[in-house]
Amino acid sequence: MNIADRIQSLRKAKGMSQEQLADAVGVSRQAVSKWESEQATPDLDKVVIMSDIFEVTTDYILKGIEPAVSDDHKTIGDVLDQKVLTENNGKKVKCFLKYALIGLATLVGIDFIIFVIYVLINGLPS
Repeated sequence: MNIADRIQSLRKAKGMSQEQLADAVGVSRQAVSKWESEQATPDLDKVVIMSDIFEVTTDYILKGIEPAVSDDHKTIGDVLDQKVLTENNGKKVKCFLKYALIGLATLVGIDFIIFVIYVLINGLPS
């Protein structure tokens, strides 16, 4: 894919007409038509404007080079999802939570029963 094809592809992906792109870049519709038909190439300042419009790098427009994907911005949640909450660990976590909730409910139930027995024997505390 050459620069002409990339400009046309990006323009169509944005749902823009040649006229709309020309207005946004500050050139004539004929200039955009010439870019897309390989009769001319855009000036660098126009490539920069198009990179902003299409939300791509100038390298992509000029050479078709996709930006490198960086994993530097992983969040703690991403790491947990990837490393800790694997399918096997997910089952273990669910099982642990289930038994922890059962244990907590049991302790609350026992505490309530003890309170009721205390109230029956001693009356309500004042």
